Parts: sequence; C-alpha cells; structure tokens
Amino acid sequence: MVGRDLRHLHAKALENTRGGPLAAIRRASLMAASDSMPELSHLSSHSSDVEIYLRDENSVEHAVSANDAGDFLRRVQRAVARLAKARRSRLADVVRLSAEDFQLARFNVTSASFGSLSVKLAPDLPAVEEGEVRLTGPGWAEIGMVELIRALPESAVDDASIDSLLGASPVVRRAVSDLVDGMNAQVTMQLALKRQSGETLRSQLSPNQTREIRRRLDVAREERQVARVRGRLDGLRTRRQIFYFETKAGVEIHGYVDDSLIEAVKQNLDREVDVALEITIQRSHSGKTSQKHYRLLSVAGHQSDIPDSLLT
Repeated sequence: MVGRDLRHLHAKALENTRGGPLAAIRRASLMAASDSMPELSHLSSHSSDVEIYLRDENSVEHAVSANDAGDFLRRVQRAVARLAKARRSRLADVVRLSAEDFQLARFNVTSASFGSLSVKLAPDLPAVEEGEVRLTGPGWAEIGMVELIRALPESAVDDASIDSLLGASPVVRRAVSDLVDGMNAQVTMQLALKRQSGETLRSQLSPNQTREIRRRLDVAREERQVARVRGRLDGLRTRRQIFYFETKAGVEIHGYVDDSLIEAVKQNLDREVDVALEITIQRSHSGKTSQKHYRLLSVAGHQSDIPDSLLT
C-alpha cells in the first residue's frame, strides 16, 4: 500500500516538472530516487488490457447493434474517468468531468470482433519525449477500471455484490449508474481486466442484474453517518470489494471496501483493529427505509483514498 502511494506521488511530481529552467534537474532527481527505492523501481513493465463482451439476448444470433456498442464503450470510459478522478483527487463524489479527466484515464480500442461484440482495450500511453523515461506501474485508467469491475457482480448469481454496492461511496454508485442508466437492458455485459501485476479481475451483468441495480440505486434520500468501532476483521472477498467484520459486542457486519484499502484489510485479517465505518440508510420514493449499509473508511490507521462523503 505504501509502495502504491509513493508511485502515485512520484508520478504526480514527474507530471509537474515540465517547463521552466530547472525542469531537467528536477526530473533527473526524481528518476534517481526511483532507481534507489524498491517501492518505485521494482515495478512490472507489463501493460494492462481489458476485454469487453456484449450479447443482445433479444436479437438474431445475439448480435449487438452499433448504437448499443458505441453507447456502452462511452459509458465504460465515463465511469472509469469518474472513478480515476475520485482516487486522484481523493474525492467522495465527482459530478463534473473535464476533457483532461478523460485523457488521463483514456482507453484505446486495440481490436474488435462483431456480432456478439468483443472488444479489447488498452490504456492510452502518452508520448515520451527524448531523454525521458516512461513511467511504469498502474496508471489512472487501470486504477479506475479496477474500481469499476470490483464494484460490479462477479457472475449472474452474485447478489452479494449488489447488496454491497448500496454502501459504496457516492462516486462509485454514480459510476455504476453511468454504466447502467438508460442502457439497453436486454444486453448481457462482461468485463475482464488483466492487471500489470498479472491478476485478472472479471465482472458480469445479466439483464436481470442491470434492472435490479437500477432499482436499488433509485433512491429519494440518503442518511449517512460515521462510526468508529473496534473489532476483528473476519474476512475479505478479495476479487470483490466486500469486507466482513465482527464488533467487540459480537455483531457481525459486512460492507463495501474500495481498492485503496484492500491491502490494509489483508494485512489485518483475523486481528483486532480500530476501523471507521460510513453507515448509509436509504429512503425510497415510497418512504420505505433500507437496512444499514456499511463502507470501510479506515483500518488500523490506513485511510481510504475515497474519503468520508460527509466531509466533502
């Protein structure tokens, strides 16, 4: 976790060295630091890539229309850019996106086959000027895509991820809405990301799941509070963003954890720790009140990159 934070700080510092009489000196100092620090130098040089598969359950041979295909790719890019901006700027929610936000988290199409649509994407790599060294490690496109895929169901029977989504930060739920609101609800979608580390993450949304997520996210009002609790981290669903926690009073809860805290949770499994939880209660347009939903904000002193929404 520390290594990842250092890589992001290092990348941001390099981005800010362009121009000015001392730019070359600053860049040389930063690159020398990366050579001497394992957290910065021992990074994978493999690229990440994404596979998207769409299937229209109501069309002949399940072919996907050009309109649905283009629409879905735009939705994916918007959701990824929104999540990347939240992580980059440490925001609980992101309403507006700029052209720069899209560029920093841009994916390019590398191949496609048609009928039931299959598309491969790769993060855009900015041009490297002479004398510069290309940065390695996960970029903002991969970081945003990881957050999106982990927020979605892993399979057509993964109801637990849909339940967990209701406790996610506002920006995560807004990004999922980017994906599903107004989309053709007869299309089955699958996303797979192969990370630079070699890990592969997958998600799938069936038509029924798409409709269920739309229904769950259609709330009139939310009430949120933060609680600080001591207890034992009982488990983690590693490929999803779900944690399990037992309070000292013996109450068992589970909820949403964003990607920036997953390593901290792994390090503290089966230990008694102090955590901060964001508790959400949702009220529907009919006045019906939901059960409590939980999101992990901090564990054993490690803070989420997506902060408490009450403070933003």
